[in-house]
Amino acid sequence: MFRPRSPSSQLLWQSLVHARAFVLRAVLWATLRQCAFLAMPWVLGRAIDAGVKRGSVAVVAGYAGAFVLIAIVEYAGIRGWQLWTTLADAHTGAMLRTRLLRAVLAIDTDTMHRRAGSFGDLTTRATRDTDAITGWVHGLTAWVVIALTGVVLVPAIGGLDPLLLVVAALTVPVLLVVNRLFPPLFSRRAEELSTAHSRRSSTAEELLSALPSLRGVGADRWMVERHHAHSAQVTGHTMRLASVSSVWEATASVVPLLAVATGLLAGGHAVIDGRITVGALTTFVLWMGTVSLAVNVVIARLGDRTEARVAAVRIADVLALAPESESGASVEVPRGALRVEALTVSRPGRAPIGPLELTAVPGEWVVLTGATGSGKSTLLRAIAGLVPASGTVEIADVSMAGLCSDDVFRTVGFVPEGPLLLHGTVTENLLLGGDRTEADIERAARAAGLDLALAGLADGHDTQVGERGGALSGGQRQLVTLARTLLRDCPVLLLDDVTSALDAGTEAQVLERLRRATADRVVVFATHSPAVRAMADREVVLDDGHIDRGSLHV
Repeated sequence: MFRPRSPSSQLLWQSLVHARAFVLRAVLWATLRQCAFLAMPWVLGRAIDAGVKRGSVAVVAGYAGAFVLIAIVEYAGIRGWQLWTTLADAHTGAMLRTRLLRAVLAIDTDTMHRRAGSFGDLTTRATRDTDAITGWVHGLTAWVVIALTGVVLVPAIGGLDPLLLVVAALTVPVLLVVNRLFPPLFSRRAEELSTAHSRRSSTAEELLSALPSLRGVGADRWMVERHHAHSAQVTGHTMRLASVSSVWEATASVVPLLAVATGLLAGGHAVIDGRITVGALTTFVLWMGTVSLAVNVVIARLGDRTEARVAAVRIADVLALAPESESGASVEVPRGALRVEALTVSRPGRAPIGPLELTAVPGEWVVLTGATGSGKSTLLRAIAGLVPASGTVEIADVSMAGLCSDDVFRTVGFVPEGPLLLHGTVTENLLLGGDRTEADIERAARAAGLDLALAGLADGHDTQVGERGGALSGGQRQLVTLARTLLRDCPVLLLDDVTSALDAGTEAQVLERLRRATADRVVVFATHSPAVRAMADREVVLDDGHIDRGSLHV
């Protein structure tokens, strides 16, 4: 079996294999459509000859009826073709975006930023680059249609007149030269455009996230100008790519048109000499139009392939950071003690954080506290496997290092200090981790105190959160994220200052409810909050990475 060597070629091959059931169905419908499409000029030519030679209205009407039936078959074929290719697109896009998401979740944040540069660039890989690959998958069926066109038309045109076949065949060497010269140049231009799009996406990401604070210091104009500069680069590279594409397509399109003109001259003489009929000449002209169309499709598909290869390199670059498990075996981690041994995070130019030694059983709350910048959040992320660290982390005697990303997601519920909400309702954001019943949602929302935060909102759980949760307050965003994590029912919860935006009264109620809801889970907080520290069983104090172990009894 064919196995591509490069990671990008492997990714394209995997995309095709993943969508093969849809692609095969599309091929069947496309074959039916193309057979009908190629039959139409022949039927039309026969109808002309019947009308000219015999002058029989009945015969012409019979051909007209056949033409209508063929047109219906073509319509059905193109409907089925487009249906299954669209499903192949959707299936491939979902697979690629899922793999990207799993890779991002599986690798540590520092490595991800070194490779991808920013979330803006990751967005480009998940949208524009993924769309380039799905477009390539969409166009694969066209190659079967083109091959079928060649298989049918070569003997068919030769049967009309050998000279007409020679005219059609002379276009092939010219097209081969054209399609040899342009693809490398097109590939370079496409890669430059992808890089420019990534830079602009990164700038847009920074601009949107920092605009309110930038306005306060008068720096918003500088960020906007920076975005304009990157947009100008995208425009310039787009124009260069369009220039190459237009010359390529125009050159390739002119060749079959010249062949049609030459065929008309040669065919006209053949009609005069009596070698072919007027209907046969009409059929040839229409078939040459099909050849012209096929050439345009070839050009488009070659461009799709080039763009897909560029996109596959960029996507494979991220996927390579988190190789998928070969075994495919999933590990169900039971509830049990969290054991952390010699966990240490290195920091260039600064003292390392740790080593952390910690054992916590279900029902215990452990607090990491210390001055700002002492390493609380970093140590919490190290326990979750989101930053590079030495040492070991075990849950119920199962090493975190041996778990795949899906198992880590099921086992550890990590709530970052900056809550991540997507545009949609509160309920839609709660269900990002998977479908749950209304009872489960209500239970998690109450445990997180979300009902308190939403009490003043008329739409409750149907409230639109806005872009990145901007329609909610900081405390509301924190509690939506906390409730979403509680819904997953993970054995271990890692909470990074999740009550910092709450008032004292609400915080006390939330902590009391949360304590009851986590009686069978290990909870590790990173926080400054006196209220959280007062409810904790133990406290770990950090001082610029150094750990001073203490004990706090409730």
